[in-house]
Amino acid sequence: MGWLFKAGSTRRDLIAENTKGWERTKEDSTVIKSVCLAHCYRGGVFSGVLWSVWERTFIKDGQQIEQPQRWIVCDLLRYVDGEWGYKDMEESMHPYFYSCPLGYLDMVPIEQFGGHAEWRNLVRQHHARSTEKRRARKAARQR
Repeated sequence: MGWLFKAGSTRRDLIAENTKGWERTKEDSTVIKSVCLAHCYRGGVFSGVLWSVWERTFIKDGQQIEQPQRWIVCDLLRYVDGEWGYKDMEESMHPYFYSCPLGYLDMVPIEQFGGHAEWRNLVRQHHARSTEKRRARKAARQR
């Protein structure tokens, strides 16, 4: 999928819109509700990644009729020619971005909700490298 740009949109507006939940009722009175459980922006002034965890539930007559679904979303955000835009991806697409918070992986256990094991491993490796770099910088400052 390509990039979507909204005229006059700020980064804050775009993040609010991309993390806003929704609810709809099907003809059979099943209520489908999607909510953003967590989100964070990692990046700079003109581009970055919006990570979010979503959950969808299915309720009919006050009872859950299907297991909830959860997934991790990776929205690439970019500022071009005075407008903010985004490109949405999810874990199953193996986005080539690995700054997803480790806690988000815990919120969406692969055994329960599925996911992309190779991508998750690369996320863990990214965080391990970042931690090691911080430790090395701290050790160098203490010398």
